[in-house]
Amino acid sequence: MFKYFEVRRIRQARKHADAGGQALLVPGCDCHWPNAPKCFQGHRYGYLFDRDIQRLKLTASTLGVRVIKVDKPGQPGQHVNLCGKPLQRAIKESDYENQKHGTENSEVQTGGAETVR
Repeated sequence: MFKYFEVRRIRQARKHADAGGQALLVPGCDCHWPNAPKCFQGHRYGYLFDRDIQRLKLTASTLGVRVIKVDKPGQPGQHVNLCGKPLQRAIKESDYENQKHGTENSEVQTGGAETVR
């Protein structure tokens, strides 16, 4: 599962990846970079950060990325750009729903001290 980060949380996302996790950062706007591939133009996008390049490539492939281009390979901030269905899959596999509902680690608190998974 990826840890989901929104908008201006790039530092936290990179820190999470530096600590050995995978971080999904979704800026919350559509792509309008002049040199971006056509499949990104005018669409929502995100970054999948991971310091383990093999795991990053495998994860991107599993999400359905056809052409895997690792940006900043071997450096802090190493990531793969996502859009379309791969981005949708990544969001679905992330902890986005838990964050949205204010829960952590897929645990939901109910009533008293009981924890339901």
